[in-house]
Amino acid sequence: MPRGTPVDLILICHGSTDIAAGICLGQSDPPLSAGGFTDVQRLAAGWDGPAPRFLFSSDLRRAQQSAQVFAARFAIEPLADARLREVDFGRWDGRRWDEIVKQDAQRHAHWLENWVIQEAPDGESFADVLRRTGAWLAALLGSTGRDDCVLALAHPGSIRALLCHALGLPPGRAMAIGIDEARVSRLRYGNGQFEVRYINTTRFERD
Repeated sequence: MPRGTPVDLILICHGSTDIAAGICLGQSDPPLSAGGFTDVQRLAAGWDGPAPRFLFSSDLRRAQQSAQVFAARFAIEPLADARLREVDFGRWDGRRWDEIVKQDAQRHAHWLENWVIQEAPDGESFADVLRRTGAWLAALLGSTGRDDCVLALAHPGSIRALLCHALGLPPGRAMAIGIDEARVSRLRYGNGQFEVRYINTTRFERD
């Protein structure tokens, strides 16, 4: 990418699912709920600029279905990429967190103290998520051009990892970033640096 030519990177968290609160949701694959679909439609309806050059999505269904809402608006095909997936919680995925705490107390306590480098049983650590999202981000920045705009539909964990890369945050501070469903964050990249425009808003903001 030529120096001095900013690129907009817009990170959108997928809409909600029917998975109950308190469930560990990682790479299991529920669809959007009706309410989640409506929330994403409402968000997409607020876009008033030109179509982005690229529309990316995690390959998990809730992100892909969210991306399809934007694809219909822009008449472009979303590009699915597994590197944008949510954290893999392995054998904990789909279980209640309070059940995990009771039935797998020792491993959960160890994971809670070391979650950046400690994976869940048969899962991955946040450091693993940082590696794969970092690879995606590096490839993206190597392929974008002057004044490009990129949308990416992803998950709370992968969006936090991307923001850690962009802001130079220590991984242990990732959970200090609030990322909610059907919310949008916008970064601008130019001259080798990221600038935060907004994080976790309910609509696309004007400059």
